[in-house]
Amino acid sequence: MMFYFRLAATNIRAHKRIFVPFILAMTLLTIMNLVMLSAHSDVKTIFANTNVGIQAGVAEMFKYGAYVMIILAVILAWYANGFLLKQRTKQLALYSVIGFGKRELRRMVTAELAICAFISIIGGVIFGTAFSRLSYLILGKMIGVPGKAAFGLNPQPILETAAVIALIFMLLVLLDANWLRTHQPLAMLQAVSAGEREPKTRWLLLIVGIITTAIGYAAAIGITDALGALQWFFIAVVLVIIGTYALFIAGSVFIYKRLRLNKKYYYQPAHFINVANMIHRMRQNGAGLASIAILATMTLVTIATTITLYRGVPQIVGMNNPTDFQYIRLTTAEKQSKSGVTPAQNQAGVTAIAKKHHVTITKRSVATISAAFPVKLGTEHVSLASDNDYKGTFGPNKNLMNVSIMTLANYNQMTGKHVQLAQNRILLGTTNKTKRTQLYFGSRRMQVQGTAAMPYTVKNAAVNDGLLVFKDDHAILQAARSLSPKAEKSIMAALGSMQTTVYLNLKGSDSNQIAMTKAIKHANLGTVNATSAAQNRKDVLNWMSAFLFMGILIGIIFVLATALILYYKQVAEGLADAKRYKILQQVGLSEREVRATINSQLLTLFYIPLIVAAVHTAVVTPFIQRLLTLFGIYNWGQFVGIVAATLAVFAVVYVIMYKATAQVYYKIVK
Repeated sequence: MMFYFRLAATNIRAHKRIFVPFILAMTLLTIMNLVMLSAHSDVKTIFANTNVGIQAGVAEMFKYGAYVMIILAVILAWYANGFLLKQRTKQLALYSVIGFGKRELRRMVTAELAICAFISIIGGVIFGTAFSRLSYLILGKMIGVPGKAAFGLNPQPILETAAVIALIFMLLVLLDANWLRTHQPLAMLQAVSAGEREPKTRWLLLIVGIITTAIGYAAAIGITDALGALQWFFIAVVLVIIGTYALFIAGSVFIYKRLRLNKKYYYQPAHFINVANMIHRMRQNGAGLASIAILATMTLVTIATTITLYRGVPQIVGMNNPTDFQYIRLTTAEKQSKSGVTPAQNQAGVTAIAKKHHVTITKRSVATISAAFPVKLGTEHVSLASDNDYKGTFGPNKNLMNVSIMTLANYNQMTGKHVQLAQNRILLGTTNKTKRTQLYFGSRRMQVQGTAAMPYTVKNAAVNDGLLVFKDDHAILQAARSLSPKAEKSIMAALGSMQTTVYLNLKGSDSNQIAMTKAIKHANLGTVNATSAAQNRKDVLNWMSAFLFMGILIGIIFVLATALILYYKQVAEGLADAKRYKILQQVGLSEREVRATINSQLLTLFYIPLIVAAVHTAVVTPFIQRLLTLFGIYNWGQFVGIVAATLAVFAVVYVIMYKATAQVYYKIVK
């Protein structure tokens, strides 16, 4: 076996032009996986300042991120290995001609991959550790995580990464063995020496590309419901990815053939050579260019979304906390007797704790809800919601609403107003500003006297909220009885366990408000579900920091993967154009004209993916915005601005990557 390793080492040195890119690619994949596995391994230390629930959630998020990186590594390794095999077709065929059987070829290729694996894993671990430490230190400063994590230095993710890359190389060995089994030496030599045949227009693939892209775009533009967008998000993404690959492979050939039919356009020196060459090039490069477009889109969407979430922390906190502090106070006499705390004692106790922690209560409001349940609010009729109303193909039923029911006395206490209601009259308030003049609860008609104020109801993107104010409990029971026996039973149960929510506006530092919240939770004041905006702000910031951390890591990895494919494309184009360059000169074109022709083709090849990525991002932006409303982010302008800025920065980085990799191309051509 040592013979094959010596032969493999000689081959790698002799053909370093094609082996070095492959080793660089596999080293990069090792770095990518080491960074993500290190993040997953050190979650508890990185987010040590958070509670156990956040740590567990972030750990799951990084775990799925690690899975994504492994899948991406398999795909890119398969792509890089395919490039390596394609460039070595003639060499392997010649080995077969001089006496190497398929078993000997298989052993030689296996030895080459083993050497490449060793170099890639060692190099990847060294540079991955350095990159992990650098990224951790930079991002640690950005999001304020502890500086004690062994990020990149932990032996467990290093061993896991080595195992993953080793398994990928084993998969490549099997793929190469199958490739050698299915290819005959004579056929390989004939394929190398044979001229390129003009590709046929693949009509079925073209139609599939148009249909899948159209459906994906239609879903992104047409589904306006937030939950509907969530249901369709992954379906739309898969459809657009399929469509992108199909259109790059089949659509590009179709377009250039149509241009060739236009004689006024085609029979011009500037267009003739370009169109003829691009027909062949797009057949060969369509999948690679589609990969660049998809990776670029993923980079833009990932970075823009995570930055928006991080900057949208105040909006998210505002959605969950209408005031600085709120808690539920037990309302019924029976529950008050069990707790031994009256409303007056509860108020005095909370005030004393706030004063002890140097927090001032600037406003206090009380809201007592008689009942709450989901309904369908039609044009005139109210009906109870069912499970099927939430299972729509494009989201829940548009008339669904979570309705709170309140008596007039409790409503006036909450708002400080002195509203009067006549018999069979109600007040109606909704977060989507629905207006009604009358509503039927079964056969009972209630006149809508006016709009109910909802000062402590926050906007929920999933389902709208509403408030119905009745004259008294008797009016509520009459409406429920007319609606249905189920509604009456629900109302009876709710009236027996009413709860009062107390809302407090506070003045004091966040740390003092958090300390006050903890003290109230531990005090025997008859309070439940005490929530603090300051505590929620801290928790949400930790969550969004985790999203930002992972978003930037994945964004960097996507950029590196894009650079990797660009590099491979430049090498492949250079090797192909070295022959074309000579042929064009032999038919009479000057060196300047040849260079201009090749530059035009390169610009077309490498800027089309950027344009497609920009279009994909523009279409998906409203789709992502609807999903962001589920988090409580409604600022359209901020998200669009971040997307535009991300696109501009990425375009600059892409151009730099193109210019840098183009140097490789020109060296090969010369």
